[in-house]
Amino acid sequence: MHSHRVTQLALLLLSSALPCHVLAAEPSPNFQAELQKATSQAMLLQLQPAQHKGVLVEVQKTHPSKQWVMGSATLLLPDHIDEAPETRLFMGQYVKNNWLVGIEGTDQFKQLIEQAPDNLFVSGEKPWLLKSLNAPLPPELQDRLLADIQTGLGLPWAENDSWRLTGGAHGDDQTSRPYNSLDFAGGDGVVRAPRDGRIYQSCVRNGSGLISIVHDNGFSTSYYHMKELTNLGNGVAVAKGTYLGRIGVGLPCGGSTTGPHVHFALKQGGNKTAVDSKIIGGWTFREGGRPYEGYAIRNGTRVNVGGSLRNYGGGGSSLPMGSITPGKGNDKVNLRQSPSLNAPIVGSLPNGETVTISCTAQGDWVDGVWGRTQLWNWLTINAWVSDGFLDTGSNQAVAPPCAASPNDV
Repeated sequence: MHSHRVTQLALLLLSSALPCHVLAAEPSPNFQAELQKATSQAMLLQLQPAQHKGVLVEVQKTHPSKQWVMGSATLLLPDHIDEAPETRLFMGQYVKNNWLVGIEGTDQFKQLIEQAPDNLFVSGEKPWLLKSLNAPLPPELQDRLLADIQTGLGLPWAENDSWRLTGGAHGDDQTSRPYNSLDFAGGDGVVRAPRDGRIYQSCVRNGSGLISIVHDNGFSTSYYHMKELTNLGNGVAVAKGTYLGRIGVGLPCGGSTTGPHVHFALKQGGNKTAVDSKIIGGWTFREGGRPYEGYAIRNGTRVNVGGSLRNYGGGGSSLPMGSITPGKGNDKVNLRQSPSLNAPIVGSLPNGETVTISCTAQGDWVDGVWGRTQLWNWLTINAWVSDGFLDTGSNQAVAPPCAASPNDV
């Protein structure tokens, strides 16, 4: 399946802009080196990495005319950098004696897929890629509240099994943002596809490598450090639960690791996206104050780094919940129109009533049952309640921040 893979390290020289007019004749005998140069340039211009060891360009598909190619470009990391290199798909078209290259996450990439001959791809691959690239934003992103975002993804192991969260939200190179990555280990060690998709492999060395899956809903996922990788070909359809590999300590493209695990990274629209507030496997993941911190929460149950997570699959919702806890001498808690003690009362709830939280905001200070706090919770019943009178299992926010307060507050 890798017969067309180019394994040489791409040159890091810059070339002039590549015009797109009339197709040229078959590329010159040096077309591979020219393609490496153009792809490396496009990758570095897009990502602008602070440090790297080069770009590995691998051709995965070549059209019989040799004027169209598809492959992967991987940013190689120094050995001391924790944690994983970034890989992107690319499309290349030979135009007027130059390579025009589009890197995943750019309009150029999408346009080249649309224009490329159908027989460059395996059956069903081209429409799948275009469907993913054209997938609409989840409805939650269009709301006034920065609510949880349902990715439709499970966790990367068998449903209903439990693994440990060994590393909370972090970037690909430890400190970079967005914090798009999580680390997992445990269970039977078998990493599986969290949703249907199309699979791509890059940087395969000694049984390890980088695996990426493009899903149909605008999200894609990648996996690093694994061993005993699947032998599925690039662009082949995979179903949810398909075997990808086993957790390991592989470093085929650089980086570092302290023990066997899988580094799981998330992209949306071809670009890295934060895991914060995303629902994956039925859990809402939240980042901490530093890389590798943070937690996951589901229905009021919070799991910190080192804890066990059950994979509930890609459906459903996991908005956090809490229990109403009135102060001494009271049997109910007032609900407010805005996060203020002076705001109009819009209702009340009795002791022990369970509520669901959409998001949180800072408001008036309140001396509550759980101490003094400025934290207020916007409930799904369209009312505010102070966190001082709500038992969520944490003194910190368990829901994402409200992008704009309801009722214009």
